[in-house]
Amino acid sequence: MLASMIPELQKNLENLAAFDMLRELKVMFEQQAEHELFDTVRSFHACKQEEGQSVSSYVMKMKGYLDQMDRLGYPMPQILGVSLILTSLSKDYDQFVQNYNMHSMGKTIAELHNMLKLAEKGMPKKAPVVLAINKGRIQKKNKGKPLATGKGQGKGKAQLAYAPKPKIPPPAKKEHPAKDTVCHHCGVVGY
Repeated sequence: MLASMIPELQKNLENLAAFDMLRELKVMFEQQAEHELFDTVRSFHACKQEEGQSVSSYVMKMKGYLDQMDRLGYPMPQILGVSLILTSLSKDYDQFVQNYNMHSMGKTIAELHNMLKLAEKGMPKKAPVVLAINKGRIQKKNKGKPLATGKGQGKGKAQLAYAPKPKIPPPAKKEHPAKDTVCHHCGVVGY
C-alpha cells in the first residue's frame, strides 16, 4: 500500500518547503497511528482467555498488543501489563492469581509467562462432557437447564432411545404393625 502511495505522496508534497513537508507528513501519519492505537487498545481490552486456550498462546497474544502500543509511542508500565494479563485469565487460574498477588511477586511478562506455563502443566485435566442419547441424537447433558422449545423435545416428555430400568415400588406399609409383632418380653404376638 505504501509503495503505491509514494508517487502520489511525492507529487502532493513536492511544492512544499522542508519544514512544511515534515509538518504535513506528521499530521498525516499521526492520524493513522491514533487509529492503530485505538484498535490495539480496544483489542487488548476485549481480550480474555478462552476456555481450553493454551496459556502460552494467550500470554503471547497479550504481549503482542503491549509491544504494538510501545511501538506506537505509548509504552505500558510493566506492572500494569502484568496486572491486565492476570485479570483476563480464565477462572481456572484464580488460585494462581491469588497466590501471585499475595506474594507481590513483581515479575516481568516473560517470567509470568514461564510461571503460568508451569501452573498449566500442574492443573488437572477437565472431565469430558457427558452425552445422552435422546431420540437417536447425541446431545450434551444439560445440568438443571431445560431444553429450549423445539430443540430435541417432542410433544410431552422427551422419549429416550433406550429402556430405562423399572422402578421397584417400596413394600406396602402395614395398617397396624403392632398386631403382627412379637413381644420381646413374653413372646406373645399381637398386642
